[in-house]
Amino acid sequence: MMALLIFAGGINVYSASYITARDMFGNPMHFLLRYFIFALIGLFGMWLVRRIGYKILLNKSWTLISCVIIVGMLFLVDVIGVATKGASRWLYLGPISIQPSEFAKLSVIMLCARTLGTMMRKGKRVSLFHKGDDLIPIGMTILYALLVYKQPDLGTAAIICGLMLGMYIIAGIPLGEVFVVGCGAVAGAVGLAIAAPYRLERLKVWADPWLDEAGTGYQMVQSLLAIGSGGLTGTHWGHGASKFFYLPEAHTDFAFAVFCQENGLLGATYVMVLFAIMGCAFCKIATRTRDHQGFLLASGVTFLIIGQAVANMAMVCGILPVIGVPLVFISYGGSSMVLSMAAIGLLLSVYDREVQQAELEAVPPEERRDDLRVVRNGRWSQ
Repeated sequence: MMALLIFAGGINVYSASYITARDMFGNPMHFLLRYFIFALIGLFGMWLVRRIGYKILLNKSWTLISCVIIVGMLFLVDVIGVATKGASRWLYLGPISIQPSEFAKLSVIMLCARTLGTMMRKGKRVSLFHKGDDLIPIGMTILYALLVYKQPDLGTAAIICGLMLGMYIIAGIPLGEVFVVGCGAVAGAVGLAIAAPYRLERLKVWADPWLDEAGTGYQMVQSLLAIGSGGLTGTHWGHGASKFFYLPEAHTDFAFAVFCQENGLLGATYVMVLFAIMGCAFCKIATRTRDHQGFLLASGVTFLIIGQAVANMAMVCGILPVIGVPLVFISYGGSSMVLSMAAIGLLLSVYDREVQQAELEAVPPEERRDDLRVVRNGRWSQ
């Protein structure tokens, strides 16, 4: 499924970006080449993470080091980050740009999987209001969210907090705590929207984009026009008009709108089915995993990839307000792609360990020689 999505995404990124790339860089294939470079980096990251295994990566030392690095990068964004369209979210290392907030999402999942998985294995009650080390995921999530919010990027900050809350719900926090936190989140969202006029305008535009179709509602109006003009079969590849400087962010956050315009309802259904199949496979791995940390990690990765995909498609179609979430594999976004593929590598390592455990348990006890024989990569070896 991932390969099919990358293939469709590569075609879409080239079609959506070649006008902008030619205008900005004199090379219509600029974004396409970078897309596949990031895909190769992501494949290597996926292989490496799967090879190392999630048990090692959830070790206390690894998680602590990763937290320090990510917090450092988020601080650097505020100090030396380059501001683009009023927000400073990227670190530039020569020709490569890194978005640290993407790393923060995966870090929250790993922190929650490690801490909550250990609590579940020990039979401890999971709660949002425990004291001691159990609060480390909550504390780090709040720190990440505050640093990302300062960029400013409220949408990503909300996703980081949402991932943590989703992990706690899966781990079994009481329904009363879910209700309290949900009410607090709604109240906080309303307060933040009122505090910043541009956010309040964004909510008004979400309710009715044609209130200001030439101003704050322009992007959503153009997105809806692009999707609607695709019809059943689309205008065919390369023939969509929205990328000719009509639709902002045509190859990034709103790449799905270009895909719908050029491939129609059938093409959009194809992408949604691929994500649905991927989500079912991820859920199957999660539900069949007996290790608590592995179960939570697989669940968190499912939330991250499938949840963001649903959010992006809903945003592009006007069901959700604009929150700046890319559609992984379909949109151009190096940090998002590399981190998503690394996350899939973690999920596959959960699957590998479950297979190894099943093979070990299938051997009769009298034939086991655990001191000499181990399972490596799904195969028995001396």
